[in-house]
Amino acid sequence: MGFASESRERSRPVIPLAGMVDILFLLLIFFMSTYTMRDQELTVDVGLPTSETATTGQAEAMKVIVSFDEDGRVFVGEREAKLVKQQPDDELLVERLQQLADISRDQPVIIRGDARGRYGLLLEIMDAAELAGLTDVKLAVVREE
Repeated sequence: MGFASESRERSRPVIPLAGMVDILFLLLIFFMSTYTMRDQELTVDVGLPTSETATTGQAEAMKVIVSFDEDGRVFVGEREAKLVKQQPDDELLVERLQQLADISRDQPVIIRGDARGRYGLLLEIMDAAELAGLTDVKLAVVREE
């Protein structure tokens, strides 16, 4: 027993797609931004030293990655920072770490140093992190098989 009249056409149900497209774009932006942040530490090419006793660290949501290469150049993320101001537009490592420490003092500093780099440079980077107020300093190494 149908109550709809025979002369009226039945309408098909409509699925609203506008909201789904918005959600799709938000997910796309989220995954693209997290992917680029993950690759940030791999952009500076350094030959990490090896260690037999290295432990695997847990993944932190916020971390500061400081890298230095064989030539003594220091990078915070992808941006080069100087230990001593040589030109007026140089960004000092301590200033950059202080800006990051203002966001969160609990974030760890991971130092990725080249195995052929200067030991003194490693100590200067650790001192700069301490002066900026970042006390959780870790060293990145490659675990020997």
